[in-house]
Amino acid sequence: MSQRALAATIGISDSHLSRVLRRADYKTPSPDLTKRVALALGLPPDYFPEFREAYVIEQVKSDPKLRNTLYARLTRDR
Repeated sequence: MSQRALAATIGISDSHLSRVLRRADYKTPSPDLTKRVALALGLPPDYFPEFREAYVIEQVKSDPKLRNTLYARLTRDR
């Protein structure tokens, strides 16, 4: 699938998709965009790391206990 066809399939302009792919103008893929790209390519919605990262961040922000546990684990071996 071409970049232009992918952009049309997921409902964005090909220029926007190009900027995201090149990370130009500080464009980074949103979790929703990565999910739509994955599905358009026949991949699982959580295929791209940006989607998984956003999910983890959302969970950490919404659960203080999880946040503290992760922080303790990550700083333990510094």
